[in-house]
Amino acid sequence: MKYRDLFLASFLSLFIELFPAQDYWQQEVNFKISVRLDDQKHILQGYEEFEYINHSPDTLNELYIHLWPNAYKNGQSALAKQMSEDGDESLVNVSNEDSGFIDSIAFQINGTNVNYSIFKGHEDIVVLALLTPLLPGESIDVSSPFRVKVPSGRISRLGHIGQSYQITQWYPKPAVYDKNGWNPMPYLNQGEFYSEFGSFDVSITIPENYVVGSTGDLQNASEIEFMNDLAQKTEGDLISLVAESNKGNMNTPFPPSSEKYKTLRYTQDKVHDFAWFADKRYAVLKGSVELPRTRKLVDTWALFVPQNARHWQHAIEYLNDGTYYYSLWNGNYPYSHVTAVDGTISAGGGMEYPNVTVIGNSSSKEELEIVIVHEVGHNWFYGIMGSNERVHGWMDEGINTLNEVRYIQTKYPGNTRLSDMVLNGRFHLNDLDYHDLADVTYRFTHTAGADQPIETHSKDFSPANYGIIMYQKTGLVFYYLKDYLGDLEFDRIMHAYFYKWKFKHPQPEDLRILFENETGKDLSWFFDDLIQTTNHVDYKIRNVKRRLKTGSLVKVKNVGQVHGPIEINAFRDDDLIESTWIEPGNTEGVLSSNITEFNRVVIDANKNIPELSRHNNTWRKRALFHKWEPLKLEFFSGDHEVNRTNVFWTPTISGNAYDGLILGAAFHNLGVPLQRFQYLVAPQFAFQSKNLVGVGEALYVVLPKNNIKQLKIGASLKSFTHPGQFQSRFLGVTPYLKAIFGDRTKRNTSFSYAEIRGVWQGDFSQNLALYQNNYGARAKYLFQKDFKNTSILFSPSVTYYEQSTENDEGLDIDKMLRAELSASFNVNYRLGDMRRSLSFGAYIGKNIVSELNTFDSYHQNLSMTGVEGGRDLFLEQYYFARGGVQQQMDGMGNFYSTSSVGTNLNWIASFNTYLALPIKPNIFEIFLNQGLFPSNTNIEYLCNAGVALTLGDVFGIYFPLIRSQNMGPLYENYIDEIRLTLQFNIVENGFTLGSFIN
Repeated sequence: MKYRDLFLASFLSLFIELFPAQDYWQQEVNFKISVRLDDQKHILQGYEEFEYINHSPDTLNELYIHLWPNAYKNGQSALAKQMSEDGDESLVNVSNEDSGFIDSIAFQINGTNVNYSIFKGHEDIVVLALLTPLLPGESIDVSSPFRVKVPSGRISRLGHIGQSYQITQWYPKPAVYDKNGWNPMPYLNQGEFYSEFGSFDVSITIPENYVVGSTGDLQNASEIEFMNDLAQKTEGDLISLVAESNKGNMNTPFPPSSEKYKTLRYTQDKVHDFAWFADKRYAVLKGSVELPRTRKLVDTWALFVPQNARHWQHAIEYLNDGTYYYSLWNGNYPYSHVTAVDGTISAGGGMEYPNVTVIGNSSSKEELEIVIVHEVGHNWFYGIMGSNERVHGWMDEGINTLNEVRYIQTKYPGNTRLSDMVLNGRFHLNDLDYHDLADVTYRFTHTAGADQPIETHSKDFSPANYGIIMYQKTGLVFYYLKDYLGDLEFDRIMHAYFYKWKFKHPQPEDLRILFENETGKDLSWFFDDLIQTTNHVDYKIRNVKRRLKTGSLVKVKNVGQVHGPIEINAFRDDDLIESTWIEPGNTEGVLSSNITEFNRVVIDANKNIPELSRHNNTWRKRALFHKWEPLKLEFFSGDHEVNRTNVFWTPTISGNAYDGLILGAAFHNLGVPLQRFQYLVAPQFAFQSKNLVGVGEALYVVLPKNNIKQLKIGASLKSFTHPGQFQSRFLGVTPYLKAIFGDRTKRNTSFSYAEIRGVWQGDFSQNLALYQNNYGARAKYLFQKDFKNTSILFSPSVTYYEQSTENDEGLDIDKMLRAELSASFNVNYRLGDMRRSLSFGAYIGKNIVSELNTFDSYHQNLSMTGVEGGRDLFLEQYYFARGGVQQQMDGMGNFYSTSSVGTNLNWIASFNTYLALPIKPNIFEIFLNQGLFPSNTNIEYLCNAGVALTLGDVFGIYFPLIRSQNMGPLYENYIDEIRLTLQFNIVENGFTLGSFIN
């Protein structure tokens, strides 16, 4: 690549620094901190002074100060509540030993004591009332002692594991005041930071045998010599360290702490945070990297525990390469060192701070390289360009992910990183590289209706989307923008961004203005659609034809929701002949090549555009059907290749009481990622009934722009032998329309859907004569809302069902109209380390119409005990014996019993209680069922109680122990009273990924 133009861009961009926009301003905070570590009590004793300079045009009457160690104090903090929402109760029930806090605060302003107050109940944010208003251009000196109890490092970023310390977000720090006002924010795991730039002068007093990695330049000559000597020793011992580490059983103990202390002084200008890490066990590697286009050398340091030497032996290479490439693509690193330290943290695989990054446990050298490079990259995107990570996380995490992916693709061209991750490359994932990792996870999420806009507040992302959307999807769309503009142009603009906004606080509008001004293009398709919404990109080729005498015309159709640019590539076999871009909003592209010069045209052959589907991207001149990809049959599953129509197959084995052993094969397209059109067809042969049986389903996913997150249109098919004589069998077809609702911009704690489901079931005799028709339709709505430790569910439905039976006298028709309402309330509780639940459920069902012209009322009956096979009107479940009573699915009265008492054609009501017992493993429950039903002239009461063994919602065995007399004797034939639940519907439920992603 040629980067001569970047010299000129870098030179001209210096003028941007000298003559910045006149209306931009930012505050300045200059710190002087001294701190002493007590590694027996895990206490920091400190004193800080900071100069606060008001560069704003506003007069300030207060300062907002973050005291983030208080996030670890108890279960009332915003951090504890967020962790609890995500199922982690470790801070809600934190012990005194593991908790953390900051106290001994006594603020003074210019030497005079000042009062402060807690901000909106957040103990990690306080408001200082200024003694006198702080006018524009003026400054104040703020000081305070402080004491920090360092929490367990297993909770979040600040912490210790034994005597290994990760000291981050540890000192009183002012919130940012910018054009939007004050930005106070509680500490969170999911959601990072925003702080003012300034200088740091920090003195750390610590036992002498600790090795420290820190923000800032070390000022102690003796400690510099100590670190250099330790690096030389590690280099000499590296081969033996790696050999011991490779044995896998190496554990490096903490040596006793020295009784002698040392005070280390670090200074740094133009940073907005300060972090340090200390461990007595660290081995040290040192290197240096020469920055591009200059002769400047930057020192690189790697501090690691010897037991991890097998992965960390190449850490200097990763640090050097990461620093070089980020400098090459964005602007030169402005500080004197880059340091990576080996640490144990809970909040992600690594965490960035100015000059220094902490890396969590890595399972391989490849993983370690990715994490080191990503965290080093944050020195640019968060460190140098200090955007608001909490509100606009994509501006650091997403753009940084672009550079991380670009690094892997540049350093390891032709890599198959994603393929290698799945069964070490032995699966049908065909040459998927590191860029494909983000592409596949994004398309999975979007097709499942779980996508969220990139411009979403950090706290509003679902836990999965915090990584998938903020990191991966943002990286994808910026890779798209880079591909469209070209590497040279994109890099020129990123350098301009660097020089204009380094050591400042850019906002999203600043980045957009710069890109549009530099390119002269309207990039609304990017900044409005791809960043602000969940609208997706999808184009298909309409046709290719000769244009005049020399060129060719390619027509495309936008079948997506974004009018973005599209690249067209023309090939002769595997040789690229020509490429051109169709500009946003256009649907025709002109190739200078004649149609005789190529035989294949592809949209985005390099897969750099985040299209939802790529199976409409190819035109073949020599094919009978120009736009169909050749069929490829593969075992089990795999990825959907761009130039193939992948069909996957697998042998099947199953059985039931009427068909006996069933063997067959399943053919489907359930690959990586899921397609919007999905199908599964499984023809089978039953050896007992000698019948052809099987299942099938087809589904198409619609992704509207409104609050319908996902619309499913589908139909399933089942055919098995009917209960009773082998000469009878059934064929059922169930179409459905299901709309899943939700606000994509929020971290949803509620789930709702509306569904219309129909059914046709035909019952056939041995000679395949149709003797019974069953038709039905059901409208159902479900709403579920989750709270901190509780959840509620509400679901009404209306069902119409008609059964027509042919007999010697003609046609008998039964009709039914039913209304149902179910509700539940769930309470989670914890006993020690066991999280269990107490659930209450209620149901009422009423047959509004019940017309019977046959003697068979079975399918119309309301059952107190659940849904047996004959009452599964819409063929939603699988039964080993569809005509039996022991296997029942949850529904209707849901008594855990096989008794038929209470079953009737009028109405039933039930109230059920379930308690998951605090016993390991989590499979033991007790239940209490209560119900009412009409009997002749009065209303009868039923009661049933017992114990159960369950595996989630899939499997359960229920043992009734006591029940009301009107249900009959319990123990005369007890084995028949045991109820079984086995809810196994892989065909239909296998398509539902939303619950997994959310």
